[in-house]
Amino acid sequence: MPRRCVLLFSRPPRAEAQAKRVARAEPLFDLARRRVVAAVASLDGVDLLLVGPAVPGADSGGLRLAQRGTGLGARLANAFADARRLGYREVVVVPGDVPGLSAARLAAAFAALEGCPTVLGPSPDGGVYLIGTRQPAGRLFEGVRWCTGSVLADLRARAPGAALLPPLADLDRAADLARLERDPTLEPSIRRLVRDIRRAATPTPSAGPPPPFRLAAPPDAQRGPPGPLGGPGAPAVS
Repeated sequence: MPRRCVLLFSRPPRAEAQAKRVARAEPLFDLARRRVVAAVASLDGVDLLLVGPAVPGADSGGLRLAQRGTGLGARLANAFADARRLGYREVVVVPGDVPGLSAARLAAAFAALEGCPTVLGPSPDGGVYLIGTRQPAGRLFEGVRWCTGSVLADLRARAPGAALLPPLADLDRAADLARLERDPTLEPSIRRLVRDIRRAATPTPSAGPPPPFRLAAPPDAQRGPPGPLGGPGAPAVS
């Protein structure tokens, strides 16, 4: 079996909540991150590589990679390249802001890679919550309009044969809480947590839109901890 790994791109939960201006959402980001860690641990032959700052007590067992590069595309490309240099040939990247992400969804991504060179997990806003490939990924990320509603379309244009997983919602801004609370695919306990956060959340005014995850662009290393994958308004791997 080819060596497989999951790259977890995320900030610590408190930094994630502050960056996305979702008051009191730290428990939800903590849950989403822990679910990814536990999901990878449950899969045979899949390793976890943590890309970003450490979260004490939440990241046991994962190898840590530094984020390198200017802009989300470069950081993703470098992380994929670093994983390949470590011997991994099937690499999947996800963020830490998708509470519905499960071991079954990660297993489906690797199963898709057996027949397709690329797999994508769409987010409702046009971003992605998952990118997987068994090829060098540099060209896949060239010219992608990160942190916009065109991320998925741009990736599909560069990988027209990519397999698509069922969509999953991420949490980029306070307005996303209503969608998550109504999401019938989420476990009742997660929806209750979302409901409680939504009742308490008061968005902080800002001069501009919050940073996304789907694979969303993390802040420059010298300015603070990295963040998520890429869609509009905030990133899903924005």
